[in-house]
Amino acid sequence: MEGVIGDQMKQGIIPRIVNDIFNHIYAMEENLEFHIKVSYFEIYMDKIRDLLDVSKVNLSVHEDKNRVPFVKGATERFVSSPEEVFEVIEEGKANRHIAVTNMNEHSSRSHSVFLINVKQENLENEKKLSGKLYLVDLAGSEKVSKTGAEGTVLDEAKNINKSLSALGNVISALADGNKTHIPYRDSKLTRILQESLGGNARTTIIICCHQL
Repeated sequence: MEGVIGDQMKQGIIPRIVNDIFNHIYAMEENLEFHIKVSYFEIYMDKIRDLLDVSKVNLSVHEDKNRVPFVKGATERFVSSPEEVFEVIEEGKANRHIAVTNMNEHSSRSHSVFLINVKQENLENEKKLSGKLYLVDLAGSEKVSKTGAEGTVLDEAKNINKSLSALGNVISALADGNKTHIPYRDSKLTRILQESLGGNARTTIIICCHQL
């Protein structure tokens, strides 16, 4: 990411999103105050691991008073500029699990979740608004016979495929208007993303794939 942040033509999705958020805030009225927090964690071997504090290796998913799921104990950093957001991302990326397989020299062994939490307060009437943006990097589905995975890498692949299947099942159930039960609790990934997938939210999925 470093080296393309300043070149808008070469920026990826995340730098564009972050810059757009701050440009929008900078253009708002002066009576509006903003507080922006970010968190960064990964789901590795079905355990939630904080990428900003590697001592936190098995975080749990809880619900707030409005029954909205959140990762309890995840490190939160206040940020005030796009540059500070990018610094947090680079710090977290350095702590992600990767491995070498027959098909990918830098294969992601986890799903990573970068959360941007924005709170707005009107200083004149004290009206408050809040919003969350989940940026999720899903590890790719793997065919074990192609990747040559063994031992721990094989176990990682099994967990990756299992959680991706759970995500697919949730999306399928949501698309079927007749389903009364949505299996959010089948994986930590779908539990964390419950609000984004089925709540008052918009979800965009970008797929990078190649033919085997």
